[in-house]
Amino acid sequence: MPEGMHARDVKRFLEPMFESMLTDRELQSFTFRLERLSGRELPAHAVIATNEALVRWRVLGEDGGSGSLPLDDGVDALVRFVQNDLQDFIAESHFGWGERRGPRDLP
Repeated sequence: MPEGMHARDVKRFLEPMFESMLTDRELQSFTFRLERLSGRELPAHAVIATNEALVRWRVLGEDGGSGSLPLDDGVDALVRFVQNDLQDFIAESHFGWGERRGPRDLP
């Protein structure tokens, strides 16, 4: 993985995962953004390094997010990292309480 990635590319890598994990109804209300650890939103052209950014999302009025993004291990690891946090969020949310969602290839 290169020294850093543009925020727009990280978002592009994550979008298909969000679309596969959320229902159509949930996607209609879904928004997400990348933030610096300080909470400032990252513009699309910003270059970020591993553990320098977070993902924050909102689904059906509930806020959630993912921890410091591990970019050094590659795109697949990054997507799985965020997906794991999204799964936990869904299972603890009002709209998806207790549901297990995810790609068919996860153990």
